[in-house]
Amino acid sequence: MKTLKQANSIVAIIVFFIAFATYLSTVAPTTSFWDCGEFIACSYTLGIPHPPGAPLFVLLGRIFSVLPIASDIGLRVNIISTIFSAFSSMFTYLIIVRLLQMWQGKPTTVEQKLIQYTGGVIGALAFTFSDSQWFNSVEAEVYAGSIFFTAIVVWLILRWADEHEDPASDKWLVLIFYLVGLALGVHLLNLLALPTVFLIMYFQKRKTVDMESLFIFAVGATLAFIAIYPGVVKGIPALILHFSFISVGILFLAVAYFARHAIMARKRELALGLVSLFLVLIGYSTYNMIYIRSSLNPTIDENDPDTPARFVAYLNREQYGDWSITKRRAPFWEYQIKKMYIRYFGWQFIGKGTTLDSEGRIMETIAFRGLWGLPFLLGLFGMVHQFSKDWRRAFSILVLFIMTGVAIVIYLNQEDPQPRERDYAYTGSFFAFALWIGIGASAVMEFMRDKLQKNGKLNRHILVATAILLFFAVPARMFAFNYDNHSRKGNYVAWDYSYNILQTCEPNAIIFTNGDNDTFPLWYLQNVVGIRRDVRVVNLSLLNTNWYIKQLRDFEPRVPIRLTDEEIDRLAPMQWKKQKISINVPPQTFQAWVDSIKKLQPNYKPQDKPRLTFEVSPTLYGQG
Repeated sequence: MKTLKQANSIVAIIVFFIAFATYLSTVAPTTSFWDCGEFIACSYTLGIPHPPGAPLFVLLGRIFSVLPIASDIGLRVNIISTIFSAFSSMFTYLIIVRLLQMWQGKPTTVEQKLIQYTGGVIGALAFTFSDSQWFNSVEAEVYAGSIFFTAIVVWLILRWADEHEDPASDKWLVLIFYLVGLALGVHLLNLLALPTVFLIMYFQKRKTVDMESLFIFAVGATLAFIAIYPGVVKGIPALILHFSFISVGILFLAVAYFARHAIMARKRELALGLVSLFLVLIGYSTYNMIYIRSSLNPTIDENDPDTPARFVAYLNREQYGDWSITKRRAPFWEYQIKKMYIRYFGWQFIGKGTTLDSEGRIMETIAFRGLWGLPFLLGLFGMVHQFSKDWRRAFSILVLFIMTGVAIVIYLNQEDPQPRERDYAYTGSFFAFALWIGIGASAVMEFMRDKLQKNGKLNRHILVATAILLFFAVPARMFAFNYDNHSRKGNYVAWDYSYNILQTCEPNAIIFTNGDNDTFPLWYLQNVVGIRRDVRVVNLSLLNTNWYIKQLRDFEPRVPIRLTDEEIDRLAPMQWKKQKISINVPPQTFQAWVDSIKKLQPNYKPQDKPRLTFEVSPTLYGQG
């Protein structure tokens, strides 16, 4: 048994290093577009990123930013994602092996080891080399960390299932909820793994499923989920807003007191629930960093959450408004499902098209180019095989697949068009399907073994050949197909782009930007590299908020704004019809323009009173 565990651990470590070497060799050498520049800059300065923040990621980023592991600060923070994802690959392998052992048992022969370990390796590497996971793993973003917490939580609940009859197995459940609390400081997506955790617990405790026990389980699981979300996630901010931060401390002490009382009274279930809640609160406490750092006015201080009211608004993402999930904001099947999920799923396991639409995005919903659909077929076979052998765990994985896929589509209710591809949000779903790819690979080898045994021709070499064939047909092919598109080696486009923008500005200039890609890379260069800090970057999207106007007025380099706080707070959007606006041209500017024209047309006579006239359309759609 000890030798068996050692062999399994060695293979898991090999998977980790394969994934880590792949990601490290293709990691972005500096900042990238979208949120990366913001996260790197906030990590380096301990600033406040966009709501609802990612305090644990920022704290980890700060640690990595001071480690002498690379000359570029951006690369140091990018490496966090490579490490997170390499561990995710390792846990994917371990999960597949444990799922296989649910019905196959512990391997006792070389053939059984080969079947289980090969399935784990193929599934883990298929996830490692999948399109979206690879993309998330080579830049400073939160999604690699999010999938890491999902993977380790699933592995821990399977570990608990193996030992659930031992009272000491409660330690795995307690650890799970502590990690869930920590994961809230990276991204809320990890919460979607909880239904799978509860299902595995239920199926392990109940050998027979009946409606009464299923109903009791559903109520209990729902209450446990609500205790965390919205209980902890939104309840803590509500306590702060309506009472004070002291009330949160009282809550901590109360939960700790009653947990201790339950432990002393030997009330196991109650003690387990209270200890788990307490550790969720401990993990969630990383958000204290947001409030503390904002009160010190860092260079990047989005939403300025240094008062209880603004802190609560920050945590609740009030800046982005509310939306309904009942009234669809775009065609549900044609756009939200087909284009914004099935198309992305196909990129991972079926193939990727080449036809681009007017926005430069791939049009084909399903294309077989590159992967020929082999990973999908293997995963589909694995899903069917698991349902035939162990429907309880198969159903639990199916719930994870749906909750991190279609359920997110329904909840987000995305509009058409989106400013970027959103495949990165569904990696939890792709992770779940990769488990079935591993089970499918194992099932193919199991079928080959049984066929050979039936004919009395069991040959280990044939099994090895089958394993090699599966390896080259799925993960090796995925690696070869995706490598060029995912290697960021030598990619300095975002760095050069932002550098060129800043260097074209005159001293003490004000430059107006609008979106993520023309703002965050500039923040990175100014706050991390120290380039052109005299230039004031003004983001027009954020300029609609009062806190940002005040920061432009008060923080160096200052924008000459003379409005008081009260006047800024009274600013509000104004609706108007389409109209013409006319303003005077500054005399010096106009004279310089006249002089340049006279070089070509000496007899040119300028107007007496030059004015600039232009037409302004309404800012809200449909008011013209």
